[in-house]
Amino acid sequence: MAYLPNHLADVFISYCHDDDYTWIERFQQDLYTVLTRKLRARTKLTFFFDAKDLRAGRSFDAEIAEKLAQTGFFLAMVSPKYNSSTYCRHKELGEFLGRHPLESGRLIQIQLDSSTAFPVAESNAVSFANARGPLRSDGDEYQDALRKVYEPIACELDKLYAESKMVFLAWPGDAALEEERERLVLEIEGRGLRVFPEVVAKYESEIRLRDALQQSMTSVHLFGNDPGPFDIRQWEVAVGMGKPCVLASRSATEARRGPAGSPPPIYLDQGNPTIAVAKAIEQIANIGRRNESNGQPSLGRMPVFLVFKPESDAALGIKLRKRIPGRGRLRWWSPGAVLRVTRGLSAPRRHCCAAEKREKTGWPANSTLST
Repeated sequence: MAYLPNHLADVFISYCHDDDYTWIERFQQDLYTVLTRKLRARTKLTFFFDAKDLRAGRSFDAEIAEKLAQTGFFLAMVSPKYNSSTYCRHKELGEFLGRHPLESGRLIQIQLDSSTAFPVAESNAVSFANARGPLRSDGDEYQDALRKVYEPIACELDKLYAESKMVFLAWPGDAALEEERERLVLEIEGRGLRVFPEVVAKYESEIRLRDALQQSMTSVHLFGNDPGPFDIRQWEVAVGMGKPCVLASRSATEARRGPAGSPPPIYLDQGNPTIAVAKAIEQIANIGRRNESNGQPSLGRMPVFLVFKPESDAALGIKLRKRIPGRGRLRWWSPGAVLRVTRGLSAPRRHCCAAEKREKTGWPANSTLST
């Protein structure tokens, strides 16, 4: 099982067996180790790395073709011998590009000889060689080159992993909770996850509701002080399906519990319930938390910090909040304390407060700060 759903391998390493196997094996181990540390989900990675003696005397078989069709990234270990290998260049590399367009960015060429031309122009390429030969694994040049390989892989794998996870947001019977549901939609999608896109109305059959829940990994239910019949029906059907459920209620004495793996009820009138629910969903999705102090973007998205005056710019702020998560690899950081602290301050002072908050909370140093 790979990190990516419906894939046989996350990374396929293609190399010529006449090259330095010891160096290539060490590179493979280093890449696997750093990706395991950087990826947010705890699902185990799968590499396809053909053992040194596995290929001897055999032709290109169905197993390799199947893995190439269902692999996330293809790493070509480019050398003079690789370029002259029919097996490597025309069968493995050619088969991969026949199934994955070059513009997908899933091909990364690793240069093992500084004088060797890359077989594919206009593709991601990283040199691991200088005039003396392949870089030493204990040197800074090697580590810099390794970073150029693992960063795009981690970014894309995290993004694709998150997009495979669907969340069913139950429709609240209490009209006062509809705004909270809208905030949750933005927060969940801003974290790279998907919200079940279709409306399930209270007059529709239980079959329709079950189908929506079946397609989702979890469900979120918002209860007022007196949950209505549709609130209860959505909850009971979800619980009956045995998947973890998130319940957020205005009642501080809420006693309902979801199936195994469900978090305790979240009190809507305490703290920031939107963030609390989003964190509970990430826990159910098996998405761990990266070390934010190292500036690692969550789920492959670049943090964006948005500051605006609620009194005069609320409409514009909400519009930007809705638009930005869909514009590529971006995510939202929600430092509510910063917004409260900086309200009413001059622009220079707002930047100063934000910087102080960034240092205290681990807000990524490579973030974009907008006012």
